[in-house]
Amino acid sequence: MTVLDDNHNSIELHTIQTANVQENDIIQISEYKIPDDPHDKKLLRKLDLHLIPTMTLLYLLSYLDRVNIGQAKLDGLMESLKLTSAQYNACLSVFFITYVAFEIPSNLVLKKLRPSRWIPMIMIAWGIVMTLMGLVHSYGGLLACRLVLGAAESGLFPGAAFYLSSWYRRRELSWRISILFSAAALAGAFGGVLAFGISQMRGIGGQEGWRWIFYIEGMMTVLVGVAAFFLINDFPSDRPKFLTEEECDRTITRLQSDAGPGAGEHFSWKQVRAAFLDWKIYMFCLCYIAITEPFYSLSLFSPTIVQSLGFQSYRAQLMTTPPYVFAFITTMTTAYFSDRYTRRAVFIMFWLIVVIIGFIILIASQNLNVKYFAVFLTAGGISPCMATCIAFISCNISPHTKRATALAFMLSVGNSGGAISGQIYRSQDGPRFILGHAINLGFCVLGLISVIILFISLRLENHRRDRLYGVVSSRNRKISVITTELNKEVVDVCGIGSEEDRRKWGYEHMSEEEIRDLGDRHATWRSPTKSVLHIAKLIRGELTALTDIQIAVPDDGYVRVG
Repeated sequence: MTVLDDNHNSIELHTIQTANVQENDIIQISEYKIPDDPHDKKLLRKLDLHLIPTMTLLYLLSYLDRVNIGQAKLDGLMESLKLTSAQYNACLSVFFITYVAFEIPSNLVLKKLRPSRWIPMIMIAWGIVMTLMGLVHSYGGLLACRLVLGAAESGLFPGAAFYLSSWYRRRELSWRISILFSAAALAGAFGGVLAFGISQMRGIGGQEGWRWIFYIEGMMTVLVGVAAFFLINDFPSDRPKFLTEEECDRTITRLQSDAGPGAGEHFSWKQVRAAFLDWKIYMFCLCYIAITEPFYSLSLFSPTIVQSLGFQSYRAQLMTTPPYVFAFITTMTTAYFSDRYTRRAVFIMFWLIVVIIGFIILIASQNLNVKYFAVFLTAGGISPCMATCIAFISCNISPHTKRATALAFMLSVGNSGGAISGQIYRSQDGPRFILGHAINLGFCVLGLISVIILFISLRLENHRRDRLYGVVSSRNRKISVITTELNKEVVDVCGIGSEEDRRKWGYEHMSEEEIRDLGDRHATWRSPTKSVLHIAKLIRGELTALTDIQIAVPDDGYVRVG
């Protein structure tokens, strides 16, 4: 049998007769290799140019407005408002109460109102709140502003992640999400320099320096929010002007072909229930909250921690920059190798070990230079874990609705760690802050244990399915046998399979919709897991090879079986 690909080239299909599967047998799959479209690279460059810079800028401003209170503290915020340490910490924590509460509702509104309307609206809203924060004169006023700020900012990151997933295939998404998330590191890197520059305006208009930090950064956000109405495009199905009709069609086709076995994209309450009944979701949540808690605490208190090393307030603002420049580098480097080898867990484990070492040094050492080096380890190690954990759950949960539910739930649970992070560094514990460092150390150990459990469990499940259904290989990107329906050749991208396949998998009494709802429970689904030594060997080969080496990179964790 022959079919035509997108370029109208003939492709030969081979039908292979199947038999009962015995242990160690390899499943024989009738399939054809999807040809690389020479225009895809050009299309991706075009998408990257029009989507990524805008989203990254918006998230940079969002994160800058979220954590600039730490820089304002160094410039006299607490003394001016007569705040106690407990009151200041409460202002940090309440942000995350409304932030977590409004994340999922905001994403639902995003779907209804479209990104080009909703994202600029919430951005202008939090920019106005940030500007008004410079006018507060009491603890109550600051607390109220932080509550409203959390509600306004809640829709940006999950909305941006959902927005990008509507344009890119899953394997392409991790790199883009990491670029987006690297804005947090950039905010940490340049937030100190920016705050130092703005604080020099103290006295102008009779205003203190910390007030000008809120004024300037808030007005910047409002201006960019207005511009975002014209910069943000909607979804591929809305036919944005920067793409031709052919490019729109190709973008939609690429997304549809990325479904995987049992990966129907229809909405299903059964998939929503399946997400909350899957034990892996709760382990992912445990891993993510164990990462977000130290991440947010370092973002909020790194100026205070650096100041405790003996730097004056203005120098402390500047000295917070180098660790976050390092964090930006580690985030992007990890994203590159993680996407190249489609492996997530091993990178999370490696960086969590680095962060654990950093917090141990901060607790045990009294040498200021060594402790500043430890700040590099903690900030640079925890940042890549955040983006990689988001890619980790995205690659291991299917189908579409279940993955969307699981991702939103993990982000909500994880961001609740921000409420904890605002309470652990107390003024009375300075200058060593042993309690705060110890709590962060404990969270990192918890995260390491949870990701190891996930990694081992996923590998064991892969082996179990191999024993029951045979080994599934995915060395090359392939699609399953084309079936005939009403004399029309159709590609089976959802793993429905032939009658023989369904009998072999035990699905003979299931409807097609039930099979599509299986997702990661499908017999042919395999999680992308490789050992640490395997990944290290591949990376070492990349770095030391003097000639080009052909490396067979596995697909995104599943095989499309007909």
